[in-house]
Amino acid sequence: MTDLKLRSIGRRDYSVLEGKQRIGRIRYASERTPGVWIWNVVVHIPGPPIGTSPDLEAAKADFKTAWLAFKARQTPEALAKAYKAMNLREDGE
Repeated sequence: MTDLKLRSIGRRDYSVLEGKQRIGRIRYASERTPGVWIWNVVVHIPGPPIGTSPDLEAAKADFKTAWLAFKARQTPEALAKAYKAMNLREDGE
């Protein structure tokens, strides 16, 4: 099973990483009523999933499930090309 990590980028705002590769974001949307955790995959391949969850634990689980299903539909070459296009720095950060 893939291990995903969260890196805090602000108050209740996280980058989601698979290894050193940034693949998404989870943040608390207090501007919504009621507030929800919004998550999205940021790999630029057509059809990436996006969703909302009632709390951070659910957002992490929902993101992981959606990411693994999305990733399973892609070729390694398509993922590598998308990662290269989205990485702004050589270290993938």
